[in-house]
Amino acid sequence: MKRIITCATGLFMAASLMAATTDMEAGRWKITYDDQSRMLSMAKDGTTVLSNVMVRFKVNNAMLQSTAYTDVAFSDKMVDEPTGQARQYTITYRGTSNMPTVEQNFYLMDGKDYFLTDVVLSNGGGEVASNYICPLYSENNNLFLPQDANNRFLVVPFDNDGFVTYGSLPLSHGTNPQGQGSGRYARDSISFEVTAIFNGETQRGLILGSVEHDTWKSAVRLTGSPLLQGHISRLEVASGVTHAATRDHYSTGDDDPGFLQPHGTVKGTQVRSARMMVGYFDDWRDGMEAYGDVNAQIAPKRPYSGPTIYGWNSWGGMEKRCNYEGVLSVSDFIKKNLQDNGWAKDDVVYVGLDSWDNMNWDQRKAFAQRCHENGQKAGIYWTPWNDWSGSDDRTVEGNNGYTYAQTRVKVNGQIKRDRVDPTAPATLSRINYYIDKFKECGFEYIKLDFINQGCKEADAFYNPNITTGIQAYNYGMNYLRERCGDDIILDLSISPLFPAHYAEARRISCDAWGEMWHSSYMMNSLSFGWWLNRVYCYNDPDHLVMGDRSDGENMTRMTCAAVCGYCILGDNLSTEGSYIGTEVSQQKTIKYCGNERVNEVISLGKSFRPAYGHKLYGQNNSVDLFQLEVDDSYLIAHFNYSVGDQVVKLDLAKLGIDPASIDIDRSIECWTGQSPSIANGILTYNSLNSRPRLWRLYKK
Repeated sequence: MKRIITCATGLFMAASLMAATTDMEAGRWKITYDDQSRMLSMAKDGTTVLSNVMVRFKVNNAMLQSTAYTDVAFSDKMVDEPTGQARQYTITYRGTSNMPTVEQNFYLMDGKDYFLTDVVLSNGGGEVASNYICPLYSENNNLFLPQDANNRFLVVPFDNDGFVTYGSLPLSHGTNPQGQGSGRYARDSISFEVTAIFNGETQRGLILGSVEHDTWKSAVRLTGSPLLQGHISRLEVASGVTHAATRDHYSTGDDDPGFLQPHGTVKGTQVRSARMMVGYFDDWRDGMEAYGDVNAQIAPKRPYSGPTIYGWNSWGGMEKRCNYEGVLSVSDFIKKNLQDNGWAKDDVVYVGLDSWDNMNWDQRKAFAQRCHENGQKAGIYWTPWNDWSGSDDRTVEGNNGYTYAQTRVKVNGQIKRDRVDPTAPATLSRINYYIDKFKECGFEYIKLDFINQGCKEADAFYNPNITTGIQAYNYGMNYLRERCGDDIILDLSISPLFPAHYAEARRISCDAWGEMWHSSYMMNSLSFGWWLNRVYCYNDPDHLVMGDRSDGENMTRMTCAAVCGYCILGDNLSTEGSYIGTEVSQQKTIKYCGNERVNEVISLGKSFRPAYGHKLYGQNNSVDLFQLEVDDSYLIAHFNYSVGDQVVKLDLAKLGIDPASIDIDRSIECWTGQSPSIANGILTYNSLNSRPRLWRLYKK
């Protein structure tokens, strides 16, 4: 006998030994519970995506799973979700007195390529505690992609610290296909918050990830298949994950194995996992963008209605030698040589101080005033969750009676003197002091750095209601955002991917200067993190440094700004002071900021998407081809990561471009002014070593 959940709201059905399955259906999805295996399968449009799925969780350090429960009931109702109206199906598992009740929820919506799911633990009104809940766990061989060598597992880093990279890992062992950079295979790999499991040729893919970031660190662990079958042999989509990559592993050196700080424990009458997204898409890139949209619907991005951000930051060329006379001359240089010559289309330029300890508050205020006189906005740098001195008895800035000892947290019983507790009153007082001083000086842009320090786990936090690193981070960042108000642009530097709604922009990679290595490294992050402009207003490609690098490297670095839609320069442009910039660096900045066609692309303020995800190039395993469609044109960016001269033939149809719709006479390559050569739907051009191409194909 097959039981099917009806559409009647609130209908409960007890599990029956006679029944084989229970189907839960809405929209394009069907979720089936099997009485015999006590596991689930999930199908979209009749295609099974995942099977033998169960719930796993920890209570009192014991790992339990839903298959151990024999008392199972089902219910459904209509609910209003941030993503729209959904039919919520709930499977309730009840066990013995020492087993918590488990509610497994599925939120199915009409017309969606995805559904949402979460798990709630309860204990009959008593307290329940857990630091790990896995709504989706399977050890089955799940195969939903073609059986070939083009299947990939996307590894997303937790943050952008330490020059970490994204990974597009082959799902199976085998010979590397052409264009696939060297690297690991997806055997026991982990991706943080989200992943895509996709086929590079068909682009079809499964998106799995957390869409809530208020309590947990979440991750997707995956084991690929040993040969070329291309299946998943183990899958774990879980809340409550710590790892060396979340910066929760501690050791004193190479010979010390150290320890991993466990994820904080969440307690209450109910403990709920993060809500997870399961989506199966014809194009995995559409899926990643949909994932970003769902995150933004649940936690809306920090609003920004101004023009595309252009500017300069002192760290790229001046680093710790930032000085008062020098930065005044930088402001003047930018006004005279860039703004007055058409750079920054809407004439809004942020000039920012980094490492400003060499200046006093009066000088910082005078610098901001000079920027205002030059029609610019002044920016500054800060690290709210760090204490670089490590001194306990030092007085916290603001003269409120606190010392830095009152900002400390302990990890495994040891005081951590390199970070502060985002929930401590002493830390909040410090925020008040600095934000008030920044506002008094007239700063309107803050680059926030090393803020991943604020989400590390600890033995405890000052606020007893805060028990996890992400909760502490949200507490502190929410306070900081409210103190800044809406008049200050916030740009996150070294930071976690999520939560994202505290800042307008996030630096998409770690530090990047002018070498091809740095540009290709940054482009690895855009290759697989372009979709982050759905949760932030901008992807920041970091400071754009020309220096004494080659023309090809300079053009590549500026093209990074074009494909991100954000432009912060970094050369030492000072003509006065204690550390004057070189004429070569300054003249190159003028030259490469003077290309009107490239500036027009930057001013669009949009991130390009990769043309594929399975062919990688350069030492940082980056995609080399990107595209963007806007109202009047198709844009194509091709990067040559020092792979030598080549003739490129692009099939425009594979990029979703109808050649008949292109106005050849108006179309142009932005760096060279070259007109496109298109025949039989093929765009042909020379790709010179280290030189990018930025095509703008105007529509008829």
